[in-house]
Amino acid sequence: MAAIQQNNFPSPTTVTIFRSLQQFRRQTMRWIPYGLGLLLFGLLGAAHAAYPDKPLRLIVPFAAGSGLDKLARVTGDRLARELGQPVVIENISGAGGNVGVDYALRSPQDGYTLLLATTNTMVINPHLYKRQARTPLKSFAVVGPIQTATNVLAVRPELPINSLSEFIAFAKANPGKLTYGSSGIGSSSHLGATLLSQMADIELTHIPYRGSSAAANDFLGGRLDFMMDGAAQYPSLVSSGKVRVLGTTSKRRFEALPAWPPLARSGLPDFDITIWTALMVQQGVPASALNVLRRAIAKVVADPEFRALVAPDEPFVMSVTSFEAFLLSENTKWEQLIRESGASVD
Repeated sequence: MAAIQQNNFPSPTTVTIFRSLQQFRRQTMRWIPYGLGLLLFGLLGAAHAAYPDKPLRLIVPFAAGSGLDKLARVTGDRLARELGQPVVIENISGAGGNVGVDYALRSPQDGYTLLLATTNTMVINPHLYKRQARTPLKSFAVVGPIQTATNVLAVRPELPINSLSEFIAFAKANPGKLTYGSSGIGSSSHLGATLLSQMADIELTHIPYRGSSAAANDFLGGRLDFMMDGAAQYPSLVSSGKVRVLGTTSKRRFEALPAWPPLARSGLPDFDITIWTALMVQQGVPASALNVLRRAIAKVVADPEFRALVAPDEPFVMSVTSFEAFLLSENTKWEQLIRESGASVD
């Protein structure tokens, strides 16, 4: 019986399996780079989505207890609710707000340091502090406007003045005798009164103070004749008979102050001093973080509860693009007024 010979060649089934494994290996190796790329993309996306993952700081370039400090705390509280992280208020005052602005500018460009920007710090101070080369409109990016406010023209009730026309007539009859105080040279109160004197062609006497509270105390004590000051405290002062308000400095009428006409509607059609605040960050903050902040502050400002909290001031509802254009017009307006007034703190 012939012996059965065995050979070492693999069977057809084994060959098929081996070839399939090789093909699978080649296909797997081909897709590994794509898989790694997708994994990396996902990880980066998760990292961006995590912002903010720690507390934020809101730099207030004015003293604690001031009106702007109170606004910052109201805003910070509601911003924290939107972002899911605490917003810590840091008051860094000095040099009319410049110290706080410089501090914010030196902070890391990571989106965790915010600045409460104001009319003074952004478009007034750069033209007052001429020896200090500051260009805040170029150094900061807009997150969003927060609040708009108006000053009021108020006189002590003993004066025989009940309207803007009577104020101008009294000033013309008594050149330089009407005195007013402000929080300092270049403040919105000082520059507003300067604009009033220029437009009405009257002479007024300015007495600068180290703060608005000291000026207000002397005004209420009868040692100053008038003030051009923030409107928030004046409804109660008018009700108690301590002052008489002649009108508001903003060109438009504020809803919470219907009884007080804008000076622009009382004989000075081009008069407009409107105060505003905004949230800003340094240029260079990642766009992803900036967009998160912009969406959050827009929700805060649109909230009816926020409107009630800042009254008689009002939320400043405006798109970022429109507000950036508004800033340029504001800068031009204040630069011209400061140049014509000769105001300087250098």
